[in-house]
Amino acid sequence: MFQLAQNTLYDWAGYLGVGFYLASYALLQMGLVRGSHYPYAIMNLFAASLVLLSLSVKFNLSAAIIQIMWIIISTFGICRLYVIERTTRFNENELKLINDVLYDMPKPLARKFLNRGIWIDADVGTELTREGEEVENLIYLLSGRADVISQRKSVASIKGGFIGEMNVLQPGPASATVIIDQPALIFTASGEALRKTASTDSEFRAYLQEHLALATRTKLIEANSRLLQSEQRK
Repeated sequence: MFQLAQNTLYDWAGYLGVGFYLASYALLQMGLVRGSHYPYAIMNLFAASLVLLSLSVKFNLSAAIIQIMWIIISTFGICRLYVIERTTRFNENELKLINDVLYDMPKPLARKFLNRGIWIDADVGTELTREGEEVENLIYLLSGRADVISQRKSVASIKGGFIGEMNVLQPGPASATVIIDQPALIFTASGEALRKTASTDSEFRAYLQEHLALATRTKLIEANSRLLQSEQRK
């Protein structure tokens, strides 16, 4: 009876391990976990360990080798993530940018993004985009102010955030001219460099698209709010 119960316990360990395998893969396909993040590696580590435990009763060499290698690979992945996160450093300006517009992007991807651009002290009159012309760079305004001009009329001011986010991954013309009207510190990254990186790193592309879409949505909400206030004043 005890032996039967023990065997049943090992069987259930195997079933649970299979469940972890299937759940991790399903979550990966649904985009709820990322292949290079802790949850996916940990779930696979548990899955392989449980299946290997079940094989101690009904041993199969080829299956055991697969589980052992999966444990080694998952453990390596977890250690690699830990080392990367501990050794990746950002300066004060980079941290402000990340916390503002890339707040949930993993450190390695944020570092990759920052390595594609440079910080510039922009003087008054510096033109960041020109209405009707293709947007060449993605710009982040850390300090200072920029004037937004559409059809030769000033329509808004920008005091922070992304500029050119709608047309950097999918090249297109700027909807307005943006000119620095107070001395500013900006981060500018080449659209070509970002597109090249995004084409070879799907995770980088997914995160960047998500944050650019959020920046666009925020600007639309602010524009609608200004329009509503203008109508109410009338």
